[in-house]
Amino acid sequence: MKALILALLSAATSAAHAQTLEVFESHGTMHYAMVPANKADDTQYMESVAYKFCQDENKGSCRVMIWSDSLDKPTGNPFHSRYDENRLAEYLRGYGGADGMRFNCKLVKAASRCYQR
Repeated sequence: MKALILALLSAATSAAHAQTLEVFESHGTMHYAMVPANKADDTQYMESVAYKFCQDENKGSCRVMIWSDSLDKPTGNPFHSRYDENRLAEYLRGYGGADGMRFNCKLVKAASRCYQR
């Protein structure tokens, strides 16, 4: 019985974790995503879900731009410049020296790796 409960809890946790990065628009290898508002300052969380998403993409390059939950989502490529101010982070893979996670340090106070706007 204990094993069954642990298995159910593990499955529920995995399902909840998998749904926490909502990719709502893609343009080739560039993806726009939202994280829950309660994760908007969690740098490790954002980095791990973006990394996982790009690993699951299984392509050479991958770019994930992350915002917090919002009804006003950026659309199109390029998106309107007003969305740059609200973007929390950007994850790059396959972009040479720019690979990795960078944050908007004005919004994500705990971040140490910032991108220039």
